[in-house]
Formats: sequence, structure tokens, C-alpha cells
Amino acid sequence: MGLVSASSSASSAHEGARPDADRPVRTLGRELIARYGRRLRRVMMDLGLTCPNRDGEKGYGGCIYCDLSGSGTGAAKAGRALEPQWQEGLTRARKVNPTGPAAILYFQSYSNTYPDLEPLAAAFQQMQAWTAEAPILAIGTRPDCFSEEAADLIAAQASSFAEVWIEFGLETADDAVQQRIGRHDTLANFHTACQRAGERGLTRIAHCIAGLPGEKPDGLLRQVEECRRAGVEGIKFHQLMVLRKTKLAHEWLNGEIELLEPEQYIAMVADALQQLPSEVVVHRLVAEAPPEEYLAPQGWPSRAKVHSEIENELRRRGSWQGCQLEAARRPPRK
Repeated sequence: MGLVSASSSASSAHEGARPDADRPVRTLGRELIARYGRRLRRVMMDLGLTCPNRDGEKGYGGCIYCDLSGSGTGAAKAGRALEPQWQEGLTRARKVNPTGPAAILYFQSYSNTYPDLEPLAAAFQQMQAWTAEAPILAIGTRPDCFSEEAADLIAAQASSFAEVWIEFGLETADDAVQQRIGRHDTLANFHTACQRAGERGLTRIAHCIAGLPGEKPDGLLRQVEECRRAGVEGIKFHQLMVLRKTKLAHEWLNGEIELLEPEQYIAMVADALQQLPSEVVVHRLVAEAPPEEYLAPQGWPSRAKVHSEIENELRRRGSWQGCQLEAARRPPRK
């Protein structure tokens, strides 16, 4: 497979079928099949870094919903180097795709561009031998940790990968909620980071959470509006979950917060999708966590079931991703 630049990877988000009443969401799975003829499995890579709201730069302990592994595998803190992480992940990916491209190299844990760039730069050197199996590189970080230098370093990987993604945690469009959840980032930082990434042709993915404490009922719609303004090419939707060994777990056990019911979440995401441009790729509709880490909400259907119900809700409405934007652009009838 010939490699293309990161700048062309952003435009490739238009390759899949346009959402309609039958297939109402432009999902990542369908998009990967359109681009590569197959689904690719994420291989989680953990550098064992940290975040500025963990190490004292902006706070301690991290976001209230984030566990000690920084929403990742915890592999680095367990002493596993990158090579065995890659080999174990590739073995799992090869069960789905025995030959050819099989994986997405995904640096998820903590903020992968903080506190400095040396670990990430060293990882990039090491993984040059893995690009035949992994045509996509994905890097997760906080918007306030995405400097010009970080953007240049990540964009330089475009010569080795077919696509280079940068995933930013938006989580909420309300700066007061950012403070409430201990995140200590801002909406302005999100827009600056997206502009910085866009100028270098990186594919931008936003992570959005529904149901955060202090969030207004239209919070998810506001996040989608800001993602639209920022021009992101991808989005992840995530219901608020309570994991063990988090600050949120303490609040939940003390009865201090309410969590969404599945019906509420399904309706929220369906509403948001109607306002999401049809060319944006939906990387996730609902989240899940390992059973040993998960506390609440209880009684939810499986991830696959909720995913299906969101699409079914759009079909029931006779709507699809971006339909309200399309209706607003139509000229009035004479």
C-alpha cells in the first residue's frame, strides 16, 4: 500500500458513504473498510507519562473520572517496554487481519506531549519498523499540552504513515465544568490546538463526554458546535462512567452525582449527531471499561446494543448525521 501524507489523510475522511436514513452515522469502522478494505485494530501504546493536572503544574490527582492508568493500559508503569507492547497488540490484531495492514498505533494514556517531547520522539524512532503493519498513527493529548514543537514533531511522521491522527480531549465546552472536574483546561486552548494541528494537515479527533457534573442539558450539543467551529475530522462520544480508584467514585458512592440513563444518553447523542457535519468520522458512539475497573452506571445494555440503539433512534426520527445542517443550508421554497 502506498503511503500518503497527513495532509491528504484529512481529506480522506470524505471517502466513506455519506450518512443517510439507512446508514445514519459515518462510523470509523465503515470508513476504514472504505479506505483499506478492512477494519484495523488499535494497539495501545503506553509511554508512562503524566498530565499537568496530576503533577502539580495545574493540579494534583488528574480529572475526577480518570484512574491511575491515565485512561490507558498502565503497561509502562508495569515495566513493559514499547516493543513487547507492540508485539502483544499486533498478535491480537493479526487474529482479525492475518496479512497486510492490521493495526492503528494508538498512544492513549495520559498526555503524550507532556511534560516534554523526548519520550515521544524516541518512540517515533523505534516504531519506524512497524509502519507496514500499522498504516495509522494516533496520538492523544490535552489541548494545553500541544505546542508548536509538539505539532511539528507529530506532523513529521506523515512520511512514514498513511494517516496521522491527533486526538484532543474537549470533554466539555464549559470552562466552569473544566474546573469542576479538575481538568483545568479551556475551550480557547482546544481551538488553538485544533488550528495548530490543522495548519500541519493532521487529522483532528475530539473526545466529548456527556453527563459531567455541572454540565447543562445542552452540553453535548455545545461540544458538537465547538467541534464544528474547530473543523475537526473525527469525534468520539463518551458517557460519563465511574471507575474504581477515581475521585468520581468517591462522589458517586457518597450520592453527590447523578448519572445518565441509557435512554437519556441515546437521545443526547442522536440530537448531537443531527448537528454534526456528515463528513466528520464518528470514532466512537459509546464507551466501555474493563469489568474489574467499572462501578457505574449499572444496568446499561452492552456497548454494541447502545451503538445500535443510537442508529435506530435516528432511523425512527427519519434523520441522520448532519441532516439538520443540510436542512438549514437548503434554499427556501418559492
